[in-house]
Amino acid sequence: MVVFGGATGGGSLASDELYLLDLRNGDQAAQWMSVPVVGRTPGRRYGHTIIFCKPHLLVFGGNTGTESVNDVWCLNVDKAPFTWDPLKIAGADMPCVRAYHSASLCTTGSASGMMVTFGGRTSD
Repeated sequence: MVVFGGATGGGSLASDELYLLDLRNGDQAAQWMSVPVVGRTPGRRYGHTIIFCKPHLLVFGGNTGTESVNDVWCLNVDKAPFTWDPLKIAGADMPCVRAYHSASLCTTGSASGMMVTFGGRTSD
C-alpha cells in the first residue's frame, strides 16, 4: 500500500512524503517505511488519486489547499533515485479539475494499461 499526501485532522494538509506499507515479511511483520524522493514533488494535496501502473506510480488531480488541479505526476519505482516528474499531456479532451474522484487501472481488454477516472467534485 502506498500513501501520498492527504488531509490531517483539523483541516491541515499532510506532508508530500511518500510512504509504503512493507508486507514482504508477512502481515505480522508489516512496517511503514518512508520512500526517499529527490527533487520536485506533486506538492501537498488532498482528494487526489494514486494508482500503480507497473513500474509507475501516477498521481492525478486533487486540491492543493487553495485550488483544485488536474495535473498528472509520475514516479518510476524501478529507477533510483526516485523522482517525481510532471507529465505534459496534450489534447483538448483533458478532464476538468477535480477532487474526491476515483481512479483505477484497467488490466484487461482494449483499455488495458489505461488509468480510468470517475466522478469527483469540480472547482465550481
